[in-house]
Amino acid sequence: MMTRLYAVFRRNLPAKLIALAVAIVLWLFVMNEQNPQIEGSFTVAVDLLNAPEGYKITQGEKSVKIKVRGARSFFVAAEPDGFKAYADLEGLGSGEHKVKVKVVLPQGFELVDTQPETVPVTLDKIVRRSVRIDLIVTGSAASGYTVGKISQTANTTIVEGPESRVEEIDRAIGYIGLSGNRDDFDLQVPLTPINSDGKAVEDVELLSRSVGVSVQLARGLSRKVVSVHPVVDEALPAGFTLGQVQVDPAKIEIAGEAAEIAKLTSIDTEKITVSDMKQSGKKTVQLAIPAGVAISNREVTVTVELKPKAEAKEAGAP
Repeated sequence: MMTRLYAVFRRNLPAKLIALAVAIVLWLFVMNEQNPQIEGSFTVAVDLLNAPEGYKITQGEKSVKIKVRGARSFFVAAEPDGFKAYADLEGLGSGEHKVKVKVVLPQGFELVDTQPETVPVTLDKIVRRSVRIDLIVTGSAASGYTVGKISQTANTTIVEGPESRVEEIDRAIGYIGLSGNRDDFDLQVPLTPINSDGKAVEDVELLSRSVGVSVQLARGLSRKVVSVHPVVDEALPAGFTLGQVQVDPAKIEIAGEAAEIAKLTSIDTEKITVSDMKQSGKKTVQLAIPAGVAISNREVTVTVELKPKAEAKEAGAP
């Protein structure tokens, strides 16, 4: 039996092999005509994997465009959700990173191209820092009255947020409105974190969003307008000399017993630190208020001019 089958198989073997080859070629031709290889593109959202805890993560590109190749029948049957893209953040720390995009395709597809190949990702560590609370008085008390004393339940508050934003914060401010008041009063003052330019800083949170304040009003105090004298720390940033220092406002009104304020011609600021400055700029500083003197607004803005030493030397040359 086996001999007969072998003989049948051997009979006209070359012709049979040629027929088989022709059949395969015809099958491939038909399949290519009916179900050809084609290319297509998809826009795919980029997921972030292994994101470290305790960081704010900013993703520069939220999606990529991928080009894939496959049989037409695969494209017909494919679901858009079957195409995945991700960026792996494992082992990354604070800073800006370009992370390679990896793509997962349904079976039968071949990846041709990914644009962009990397996505920018910024990791900003979440930190906390204590900042001072400054209170600003607005409006005026009733005629004949002035602010005698302001007491607050806290002088500092804790701010939390991305490290780059927290570092911007100079202080937290709150506003006390005087609307013709003649009696002492208490209130909760909302606080806003601001930078050294007086602009609110976003994306941060104050753990104490308000501060308790008691305002005592005084009557019959003498008033006087005096100049503000800026007191600058002698320590300067390396490579700079001190230029002009201007105060806004340059003069303020003070109140107090006549004997106390008669001898005052100016009010000093607290010591202004400039060693941390890298160029000319503005700082908000508190006033050093003598005992027995009342001032509505206890802070001023100081503009500090810093001159590079080389520039200062040229200016002084004959």
